[in-house]
Amino acid sequence: MKKTFTKVVKSVSKTRPLLAHVHYTNDRIELTDSHVAIIEELKTPLENSFDILINLEGVPSVAHYPELKRIVPTDNENRFVIDIPMLEAITKINKKEQFLKLESDGTINGQKVGEFERLEGFEYIAFSPKYVLWLLEYAKESGQKEHITIELNDSAVKPAVVHFEQPETLNTFVITPIRLRDDQI
Repeated sequence: MKKTFTKVVKSVSKTRPLLAHVHYTNDRIELTDSHVAIIEELKTPLENSFDILINLEGVPSVAHYPELKRIVPTDNENRFVIDIPMLEAITKINKKEQFLKLESDGTINGQKVGEFERLEGFEYIAFSPKYVLWLLEYAKESGQKEHITIELNDSAVKPAVVHFEQPETLNTFVITPIRLRDDQI
């Protein structure tokens, strides 16, 4: 199992026990801590249908897991190409801060972390450094070392999405933003 999976599941094991599982079906693997979600869809679903939750100890559970595919935004028009090493450096420097604010000029704290491929109405979005580090770790586990493209809405409160294509899966990483107060904007 990927290290990022373990971090996400462990982060909610005591506070939200239902989410402290990995959800397996014949066509996907998914997990969430309610701030990030990872969905790995099989390109070729397995023939036999199944639906099971397994915790980190490998123990199955009988519970209804949330339908994560419904939270994946499909209308994120803005595309931002992130320089992974630069974003990782900025995030590590600021990991104790409450949030990282990505501006429409492609900067965080005045440092350029990428370029917009497409920009329409986007002003800013803020994320927890912890979740940005999880995204970067997942990107590396998925073979992305230099760049990833994050899809953003023009709203600072709608989730952002990164897609990763693997030989056997189509993977989606959803990250929810932090709402900023007026004095933080």
